[in-house]
Amino acid sequence: MIDLDLAEALSHRGWIDITRPLTPATPVWPGDEPFAVHTAEEKGCVLSWFSTTCHAGTHLEAPMHLEPGAAAVDEVALGRLIGPAEVVLATPAGLRIDRRALPAGWAPRASRILVRSDGHPLQQPVGESFAGLDVDLVEWLADQQVELIGVDTPSVDPFSATGFEAHRALARRGVTWIEGLWLGDANAGLYLLLALPLRLAGTEAAPLRALLRPLGKEGALA
Repeated sequence: MIDLDLAEALSHRGWIDITRPLTPATPVWPGDEPFAVHTAEEKGCVLSWFSTTCHAGTHLEAPMHLEPGAAAVDEVALGRLIGPAEVVLATPAGLRIDRRALPAGWAPRASRILVRSDGHPLQQPVGESFAGLDVDLVEWLADQQVELIGVDTPSVDPFSATGFEAHRALARRGVTWIEGLWLGDANAGLYLLLALPLRLAGTEAAPLRALLRPLGKEGALA
């Protein structure tokens, strides 16, 4: 018999979709393959196919993105992508989100942290306006046993970054990262996170569907 708590958790009520929709208008990194979908009718059936960069919209990146031969997206532990998460609001003063951009005295209450900066509106072209993560913040969060960091911008590094310092710090500390979330409907607080990527074997990134369900102060579903 299905556990009632699990049934409630998986019901449609209360979920917040934090995935950017994939359409031909979805902005991608300059030079990347944009999302395209094609549809045809054949023998009374509708058939569709699509093409795009693996970094389109909301996506998971793997260590392989920085180091050929490192772990690919299908090797990232799914347990990293399912479980309690905390949305924290950030107000960066420049192009790096550091601890000063977070609420005074804030410390993570979950091992999955989603940083809401509101720095990249839906359908805004990818450019220099968004802030990336400061390496010292990555190091501090890793020291606090954070195992996943998600951002609502196209990259964990600023657009103009050349050394990809935040990417490399995340990979070095063994922290999983998600880029391109849409957190406009998620207030600061605790949630249950489900963020499952396409099982693209041997790739450095994959689009995913990310959902949040609010949690109460004691960690129960709200």
